[in-house]
Amino acid sequence: MRLKEEEFMVLQQYNDLLETLEEAFTYLCKKADVHIDTSQQVKQDSYLAIARLVETHVKLADWFHDKEEALQIIAEFERIIDELEVLGHFDKSHIPEQVTFSTYVLPVFEEWKINMQKQLMPFLAH
Repeated sequence: MRLKEEEFMVLQQYNDLLETLEEAFTYLCKKADVHIDTSQQVKQDSYLAIARLVETHVKLADWFHDKEEALQIIAEFERIIDELEVLGHFDKSHIPEQVTFSTYVLPVFEEWKINMQKQLMPFLAH
């Protein structure tokens, strides 16, 4: 697949967003229950970033329509979001947020991100 300049830029921004979201989750692992105001802002920003990823997945699914592994990884993100909602990540929960982020959110996101970046790197490394 040969990318147009616009597609390359979208993939680059998408990859940057993956890195930023990982940084946000790492911060929340350490500070979610300590720095409440800042944590709230970081969480809100991460929700916006997740929404941007989901929006971009529509484009990626179209671009990678013939790459089954990439499509499966994109679909996996939707399952992660569903599980986060069940865990109460987006609602009030009785589990401390630091525990939720450090034991579930960050590890699952990092594993998914690595798999997603394996799909992106051939296009970004040229």
